Parts: sequence; structure tokens; C-alpha cells
Amino acid sequence: MSKYKPSCEEEKIFLEKYDAKDYPSIAITVDAVVFGVRRDATENYRKLDKQTIQVLLVKREEYPYKNYYALPGGFVGIEESLEDTLERTLKNKTGLTGIYSEQLYTFGAIDRDPRMRIVSSAYISLLDANKTNLKDAIWVPIDALDKYDIAFDHKDIIDEAMNRLRGKIVESDIVFHMMPEEFTISELQEVYEIVLGEKLLAPAFRRVIAKKIEDTGKMTNNAGHRPSRIFRQKKD
Repeated sequence: MSKYKPSCEEEKIFLEKYDAKDYPSIAITVDAVVFGVRRDATENYRKLDKQTIQVLLVKREEYPYKNYYALPGGFVGIEESLEDTLERTLKNKTGLTGIYSEQLYTFGAIDRDPRMRIVSSAYISLLDANKTNLKDAIWVPIDALDKYDIAFDHKDIIDEAMNRLRGKIVESDIVFHMMPEEFTISELQEVYEIVLGEKLLAPAFRRVIAKKIEDTGKMTNNAGHRPSRIFRQKKD
């Protein structure tokens, strides 16, 4: 985008004399709500590994909220776009790059940060959590967040992100960003169920999801379980 050019000499003089210090200072940050579905292995070979939806948190090493857990994020640089800041902070604080993200909401409560007036542009990011190589970050199950001290208003941001995820998982293909490339229908249905917070009827789910997936021709061979067909997302 080209630099703005004053339309006349009068406007040029106005811009040269304009002093941003005449107005209260305000900062912009970006916070990322990174969701992933993780499989927790069970020692009972007759039971399938349990899946849970989890969010990525980092432990703060400085005040305010020192030793609290927070969403990965940071201040927007003067020469950065919001997306540039998102990419930079995710890479620096978690080691993640190239993951799916979309803008969630803008959080601007007056007292949300004790340092100064800070407005946060939050993003929701999705990935297959079982393939991550994290740096200085931890996965926390959504239903275990109450056991952690969460900084700022980040618990509210996580709640808003979960609402967004629930609203989009049925009407879009967003769920596949959290899935491995290949999966069984039971594994896929379980992800829908843990996001929606409700049990789904298997026959109805299969009818709805049929147009979004395709058979790989492979079968599972897990010990102690009946073999299941393996699917992948159907590519247009």
C-alpha cells in the first residue's frame, strides 16, 4: 500500500504539526488462542485412547501476573501488521509456524491490563496437537483451566474462542485443522463431541460427514480392537 499524500498544502502543514502526544497513549497487542486435540494413551489395550481439546499457554516470567499462565501474544510493532505480530509471537513463544489462524474478536475493556490502556486483537489458531514440538509452552485441557492461575482476561478470551469453535465446527471444515491427515470416523466424531459438549448419534453423524471425507482404503490394526476403516478429508 502506497503512503498517503496530502491533498493540499494546508493539509500538509496540518500533518506536520500534528502531535500524537496530545492524546492519551494506547497500545495494541495480539493474543493467540491455540486449540488442539490431544490423545492421552491408556494402559488398557481394550480401550481406545481418550481425546481432549486443549489450549496452549505460556508461563509469564515478569510482572504483571508473574508466574501466571497466559495466551501467547505480544505488542504490535510500529511497522507490523496484526498478522505479522501473530506469526512472530507464536514462533518466539511456542516455536509454532504456519498454522491455521483466523481473527476472533477485539478485547478492549478499560481495566483489562494494569500497566496502561491496552486493546487486544485475539486470534483463534488450530492444529494437530499430537505433532507439535513446543518451545516454552504447555497444553492445558479446557476442563482443567480452573486449576491454573490465568493472567489478564485471557480466560474470557478462551471462552469466546470456544464459542466460536462450537459455532463453526458444524457449518464448516474447520475441524480438519485439528485432525491428523488420516483418521477413523469414531476419532472424528469424538472431536466433534468434545467441542460441542454433547453425544452425537453415530448413524446421523456418518450421514452428515460423508460428503466431507473419503476412504483411504486402509484399515486400523490396533490390538484388542475390531479393525476400522481409515479416512481423510475430501479435497475439492
